Amino acid sequence: MGTKESPSGATSEVGETEDQFQAPRSSFWATFSDHGVELRGAEPVPVEKRTDTRYVNVLTVFATSMTSLLPIGIGSATTLGFGISLRDAALMIVFLQFLFAAPAAYIITIAPLTGMRQMIQSRYCFGKYCNVLTSIIVTLTVGGFAVTGSINGAQCLAAVRPGTLPVEGAIAIIMVLSLAIGFAGYRGLHLFTRWAWIPTLIAIIILVGAAGDQLRHQTPLPRPPSAQEYLGIVAFAAGNMVTWSNVAGDYACYMPPSAPRPRLALYCLFGVALPFSLLMVLGAAIGGAVFATPAWAAAYEGGGIGAVIGTILVARLGDFGRFVLVVLGLSVLGTCGRDVYSVSFNLTAVLPVLRRVPRIVLSVVATAVIVAVAIPASRSFVTSVVAFLSIIGYYAGASVTCFLTEYLWFRKGDPSSLDPKIWNDGRALPTGLSALASVLIAWAFIIPSMQADWYTGPIAEKTGDLGFEFAVVVAFLAYVPVRSLEIKIRGRL
Repeated sequence: MGTKESPSGATSEVGETEDQFQAPRSSFWATFSDHGVELRGAEPVPVEKRTDTRYVNVLTVFATSMTSLLPIGIGSATTLGFGISLRDAALMIVFLQFLFAAPAAYIITIAPLTGMRQMIQSRYCFGKYCNVLTSIIVTLTVGGFAVTGSINGAQCLAAVRPGTLPVEGAIAIIMVLSLAIGFAGYRGLHLFTRWAWIPTLIAIIILVGAAGDQLRHQTPLPRPPSAQEYLGIVAFAAGNMVTWSNVAGDYACYMPPSAPRPRLALYCLFGVALPFSLLMVLGAAIGGAVFATPAWAAAYEGGGIGAVIGTILVARLGDFGRFVLVVLGLSVLGTCGRDVYSVSFNLTAVLPVLRRVPRIVLSVVATAVIVAVAIPASRSFVTSVVAFLSIIGYYAGASVTCFLTEYLWFRKGDPSSLDPKIWNDGRALPTGLSALASVLIAWAFIIPSMQADWYTGPIAEKTGDLGFEFAVVVAFLAYVPVRSLEIKIRGRL
């Protein structure tokens, strides 16, 4: 039953003579390595180091991080931000979350075959230099989920004893604890998520029981929802799920090439989509009932959804409710720790010079930035999360489409075509101009088709938000001919 992975420690990277960070065995950093802290950076994992056969880790790392306040807070935006009914929100959430999680479920199966993290695999489509743009967007995306999760958790902790702990202080507490998880790396993250879901699930069941009879009282809609609002949910859901395609491989790159691909895909699909969709529905129910219950409405105005959850638990369960509230507030540690871990790798793809910096140092930097962004974002949570998820959904739709088209169409789904020896060779890799051009062409259609609080394009004014749909279709239609022309000119992939 024991895990055989050995991801800690720096070894010679594939295709280069020196590792990302080589330290003498007697050095300060080797002490961390000896205690299981992962030092390896973005470089591909050699076959001999891909020994993690606990495949269920894929399920637990996603399911634990999704079984938290994060999807509850995001789900509340469907009824509070888009103004649709709970029934319609529930139907759309479940269907769209599973649909948009499917690309990540497929992409994660490639990582054991290549030993590469997702941002490195992306170089075989976007090239070494154009991939910097994708790396920036993905880093902001993953960091944005950490911001969202930390705000949700902080609101709950602040609601335990209102007026005692400010949301800003609670955000700092959550992110420091999350840093410890992300700091440890692959092994520590998987160990934590293997068990952390149990108290969270119990706390969520208690929350549902405490709120159950009040969730029936949904706020009447002032008017029937329009097509624009329904289409807005599509872009919103895409922002939740499609973006995981850009980081999924990070959590399976230490698994052997013989890893069972169908099992990994199902673990990823159900680990991501099942808890996220169910808890989003719970969040939608709470959001829809907020203004139908005076005590909830007052709590929401004062402290957001976290304060509403605090009111539900404390009013019904007293001090025990406060204990449950603490558990729920800390449930985001798996989410935020996972995001700190991914951001620490993506930073090296954004700025290659950071490959000389130990990953654990980058984890500290990532945590500090997330705290700095989360504090001001906490003051307008629903507006911030709707705008954030919709916009990243547009870009993810275009970039993931380009990557899958490259891998399945031009490389025929052959992992050996992703030669690890050239992972950091800008001349040997594709130029990335085809992918960059396709994304830019897609954005020419996305901008007039997108709908947000701060901007609505002329197409969206008439039809609703079609930004994600245009992102996928246009990126595919542009990438095939442009990439074909590039291959013809270069004479190789």
